[in-house]
Amino acid sequence: MEKLSDQSRLRPWMGILLLAVEIVLFIFLFTPLQVNFGIPGLVITELAFIVLAVTFCLIRKVKIKEVFPVKKFKIRELIGALLLILGSFPLSLLFVAFSATVFPSSAAEAQGISDMLYGTMSYPVTVLVVALMPAICEEMLHRGAILSSMRNIKNENLIILIMGLFFGIFHLSVLRFLSTAFLGLMLSYVVVKKNNILLSMIMHFANNLISLTIGFISAQSNTVQAAAATQIDYSSLLGTYMLLAFASPMIIALGMFLIEGNSFRKIKLLYAGITCVLFLVGGIGLTVANTSKNMLLNSQFSYRITADAKEDNSLTFDVPEDREATVVVVVTNAKGDYNVRIDGDKGSNIINAPVSQGSIRMINYHVGLPADHYTVTITAGDNAVDEQPVIQVTIS
Repeated sequence: MEKLSDQSRLRPWMGILLLAVEIVLFIFLFTPLQVNFGIPGLVITELAFIVLAVTFCLIRKVKIKEVFPVKKFKIRELIGALLLILGSFPLSLLFVAFSATVFPSSAAEAQGISDMLYGTMSYPVTVLVVALMPAICEEMLHRGAILSSMRNIKNENLIILIMGLFFGIFHLSVLRFLSTAFLGLMLSYVVVKKNNILLSMIMHFANNLISLTIGFISAQSNTVQAAAATQIDYSSLLGTYMLLAFASPMIIALGMFLIEGNSFRKIKLLYAGITCVLFLVGGIGLTVANTSKNMLLNSQFSYRITADAKEDNSLTFDVPEDREATVVVVVTNAKGDYNVRIDGDKGSNIINAPVSQGSIRMINYHVGLPADHYTVTITAGDNAVDEQPVIQVTIS
């Protein structure tokens, strides 16, 4: 890793102190600003990170252009950096699901973030505030000022690891710690290898853009009922996320190859391949085990909606003992209104919910099911007459 021209002015403890100052300000100043003022408070927070980073440089009398190195980059380096983000994103989903499984109470945070970020802003404003500003402001502080303080450490891998942990800690989130720490690893890796903060800013922007786009589309189309968003059984999704991320290690290794060039050790491709196989086998194993263990009902059917027949209650299932379950109902080939009810013979009503409109029409609930015999009833609205929907019901 390249050194500053006056490296003696900076030491690792200074970076640790700067992180501590950032966290204290975040807890006692920035968080109240965001709670009380919402998006303007978020903007002030991000701009404050730039002020903090530049002030640190001025106090320590180090060159701004060396602490925030901006250089031209090769196309292969840009492609490599974007591959790192492309490979990291599925892993981030897996990390979040794992964290929510280990700490179920942390899952409520996801809905709170979604409500603040996607509830009132237009998409262009969301891109500016949620994607672009953090990519610039947080990178200047973390990959700029804080990372520069670590340049005296001789082991580059140790620097990358420390910076990843710092970035995870900075977000003050149990749910997102692993995912943000891993993102911090990728961003720090690029700056350590290429000494170019512009690349890490582009990576950070790309990562945020993917996240916010998915979140914005989901919020606008209401693909997941708000009341149920915090009730998803993330443990049942671990296998699925492992399958989604099985190619991530190889994608990341290819990104590293493009970043490092001739210095890349090809043995990393072997390690990546082995990890891909482990993810694939593990994902299949978890998915099969979870399905066979927890499946109560898995049925797909279709019927013609007529003025005299708008309801179908042909699906039933038994629950021998009290348990929790995830209910997913997906409706396709339909534009009209549909409602889903699940009732027990003993009089309990478990679900009575409309199927959301949007590109993906579904409901997703995590519910408690007392021991009973249950009936699933699908009711169509008047505007659904003459439709022949395809309905998939999964209860596990």
